[in-house]
Amino acid sequence: MKTFIKKFLFPPLSGSTVSALAASVFGCGLPVFMIHRIKVPGQTNSGICPDHLRRCLSYLAENGYTFVSLEEVVLSLRNQTPLPEKAVVFTMDDGFLEQATVAAPIFLEYNCPLTIFVVTGMLDQVLWPWDAQVSWLINNTEKNNITVDFEDELLSLTLGDEKKRGKAREQLRNIIKEMDAELLPAIIRRLAEAVDMPLPEIIPACYRSMDWDMARELESRGVQFAPHSMTHRILSRLSKPVAEKEIIGSWEKLDSELSRPLKIFCYPTGRALDYGPRETGILKRENFLGAVSTLPGYVEEWANPEDKIYHIPRLVVPNNMMDFIQYCSWIERARMFV
Repeated sequence: MKTFIKKFLFPPLSGSTVSALAASVFGCGLPVFMIHRIKVPGQTNSGICPDHLRRCLSYLAENGYTFVSLEEVVLSLRNQTPLPEKAVVFTMDDGFLEQATVAAPIFLEYNCPLTIFVVTGMLDQVLWPWDAQVSWLINNTEKNNITVDFEDELLSLTLGDEKKRGKAREQLRNIIKEMDAELLPAIIRRLAEAVDMPLPEIIPACYRSMDWDMARELESRGVQFAPHSMTHRILSRLSKPVAEKEIIGSWEKLDSELSRPLKIFCYPTGRALDYGPRETGILKRENFLGAVSTLPGYVEEWANPEDKIYHIPRLVVPNNMMDFIQYCSWIERARMFV
């Protein structure tokens, strides 16, 4: 029923006349979309389907939207020049292989600017993210019940079916996010012991990343790359020297490998608790243009952009087309406002 109602109400509500009236009430907001994974046949990783991504881009192209780059938006905010009207920005996080082989070609097909925030250790082929390791261990263990000793907490989990495994993955990730990020290797070892299986020596196919040659080839075709830390550890859970190294080291690596990396940072995990004044202070000192979070919201023509430019909100691309249309219109801004 909800989808049925949206299908018939959204076309007139998202029309130019109604949108103009709504803008006078709720303001004009520019969505910055983020994508993490693309579904690939034969792999178990979750994400959006390539065909759905094409439908989203086709809808925008056919309905008068303008594709703009994140760099263009940030420079407009910094210079306090008007943001492009009816504009949309797309970003991707981490640097997984299918982002280069499947997603980027689709964006190029539609002449849509794309910024990929990469974990430099992944492109160096020396690591895969800790949260991906958690998922792999839970997905592949044959045990139906596990008990994980986190020293200050004994956690018992049931893994009887996929729904329970999904709940366990989410619970484990949320607990580990609150721990000292410098202890992650030991934490993952405890989890591996609990599920009674070691991490594979070779990174599993579904968690492999692109490499620097792929990044350079995409950069030559217009895709922009920006830093997302060296190891994807949560900055607020690291000491200041280590957090600085994660930020500065990831930028220096991009600067050495690519011709024109974008000096905009993406906070690992990106929630409000995952970074703070310490991290934004490092970015300002190192002359980063800005930074993006995973906090939901829209980019506005802020009166004091310096207060906001290191906290740029983003929206997850939804798997449902009606929801995507809602996110691109004034309707979602109104919902957030209410």
